[in-house]
Amino acid sequence: MIIHAFDTLYLKANNLSFRNKNICLWIKEIFKDLDFYIPDKYEPKFDFLIIFNFPKFLQIKYRGVKEIIDFLQTQDGKDKNIFSIKGLPFYIISYSAFKELNLSLENGICFESKNINNVELIELKEEFKVLDLISDLREIEDFLVNYQIKKLMNDGVIIEDFNNFYIDEGTEIGERTTICSGVVIKGNSRIGERVVIFPNSYIENTVVREGTVILPGCVIRDSIIEKNVKLGPYCHLRMSSLVKEGAKIGNFVEMKKSLLGKGSKAMHLTYIGDAKIGKNVNIGAGTITCNYDGVNKNKTFIEDNVFIGSGTELIAPVTIHKDSYVGAGSTITDDVPEGSLAVARQKQKNLLDWVKRKRKKQKNKLTK
Repeated sequence: MIIHAFDTLYLKANNLSFRNKNICLWIKEIFKDLDFYIPDKYEPKFDFLIIFNFPKFLQIKYRGVKEIIDFLQTQDGKDKNIFSIKGLPFYIISYSAFKELNLSLENGICFESKNINNVELIELKEEFKVLDLISDLREIEDFLVNYQIKKLMNDGVIIEDFNNFYIDEGTEIGERTTICSGVVIKGNSRIGERVVIFPNSYIENTVVREGTVILPGCVIRDSIIEKNVKLGPYCHLRMSSLVKEGAKIGNFVEMKKSLLGKGSKAMHLTYIGDAKIGKNVNIGAGTITCNYDGVNKNKTFIEDNVFIGSGTELIAPVTIHKDSYVGAGSTITDDVPEGSLAVARQKQKNLLDWVKRKRKKQKNKLTK
């Protein structure tokens, strides 16, 4: 017996999405054991065709879908039948009834349900509920989120808080990955195995590979994070950033359109923009790549095994060659040769008793 369903993508009357997946695609997910018919110029061939009746939504478990299919298999050889269930969320039409009513699937318009008569109701043992796509949106959302949770758990994903997460449906997430409370994953993202994403992190259009830890409050967009990386808390990666294996990015670090090499780290209060950073580099707290000159975005190159001291400004375009050091508080405007120490800061000057003299002057002004 051939049982098809009408491909609801062609029904133009409905634009509702849940977890960034059109309601029509959710229906195809729930009725995944059915072959969905895509209209074309050829004559459709089926024994029974399931046609979903918008704006109705059928809330039903897998057992209920199987029960519907099992019922239809008992109807083989019977002519001119039209079936549904109470609430009429769909119609099941035999091929002979389809031809007698002169129905067509062209342009995604099959028929007006009000014109269908003599519908035989199927009595289902499995619990189901018919919801309205206009008035029952919250209930539909709850059902689809629960469906998503079960699917993720079956794939070995750990969801810390069932009531507080958002993951676009269809996102690939590996086994033993933990999704904590308040995590949002959107767009074309892929998460590998054994990743831990701590609370309130936002990930969009990003690949996160196995073993990576993302601490609370991180924002990661349009980037690639290789395996065993540690990010956060509260870092921001964007615009095609690449963090290589074993690297670390700490709190209040922003990285834009840059590469951070294998085993390198930038742990505190740093901006890395339009930069390429090699292996085993240490970026000290408060370091800034000064990439914008008011007209162009310029590049910074930091080669392998470089140590950048805290509070450094790297005025791009500039290259820090391998195995070199930059002293804390430096403003670097020229390339640093391999194996060198670069220090670029004014010599400290201490004015003795300056505070005492200042306070005396202020006191004199007040007494006048």
